[in-house]
Amino acid sequence: MKKSIWIDLVVIVFILYVIVPILMPVIYSFSVFWQGLLPKGFTFEWYRIFFSDRNTKPALVLSFMVAISAMLINIGIVTPAAYGVNRVKGQIASFLENAFMIIPLLFPPVVLGLGLVQTFNKPPLNISGTIYMVMIAHSILGFPFMFRSVYASLKTIDEKTLSEAGKSLGANLFQRMFYIIIPNIIPGILSGSLIVFAISFGEFEVTSIVSGFRSQTLPLVLFQQMGNDFRIASAISAFLIYISLSSFLIITYIGRKYQKGKKV
Repeated sequence: MKKSIWIDLVVIVFILYVIVPILMPVIYSFSVFWQGLLPKGFTFEWYRIFFSDRNTKPALVLSFMVAISAMLINIGIVTPAAYGVNRVKGQIASFLENAFMIIPLLFPPVVLGLGLVQTFNKPPLNISGTIYMVMIAHSILGFPFMFRSVYASLKTIDEKTLSEAGKSLGANLFQRMFYIIIPNIIPGILSGSLIVFAISFGEFEVTSIVSGFRSQTLPLVLFQQMGNDFRIASAISAFLIYISLSSFLIITYIGRKYQKGKKV
């Protein structure tokens, strides 16, 4: 009985600590006003303003463009990188795993932003303040998450046996990669891509450092709206929550389908 009470308390604390702060912007975004304990009224007005505003619409489109670009960049870089690390043995393999999965997470985003500005602020690599700078920054932020997902998928298959079988049939490295390896690690690639997309879509700190006035993503507009109209800011914040939640649900669905496929 006591154990059950403690479990209930843990669940309640989890809800209060995580779920409630996330739900508040969602509730506020549908409220006419909220001055007391409970919100008053129900409306879609703040979403209508959000999607029709001349400042937020370009930012929304730009956020999608940057997130998709960061996702594609990571697919192109991380997949062969994970394949190469999976081929390495011994302590070198362990070092590379930690280098790709853990070390990038140890450095504050502001350090990454400052480093990118210093790197790409002079000719011939003068792309500071452009959308390309934001794409590079977001792809770097998503790299460890993408690597972890793809590398874990490679560990679930007998990649070496599959590669050797393809090689014995005359397939070169390119053919083995695209026709044998990638089809077997698609769940990891898709899951990692969705994580990168969600991270990029809601990223603020690095974006605020590397972006210019013409590269305002949705989180930057959200920060500006917090000082203008908190109700519209809540609608933008809620939309970012919907993006993250959708990514989580799709990743869960992919994982379940993959597990069912393995059992069959």
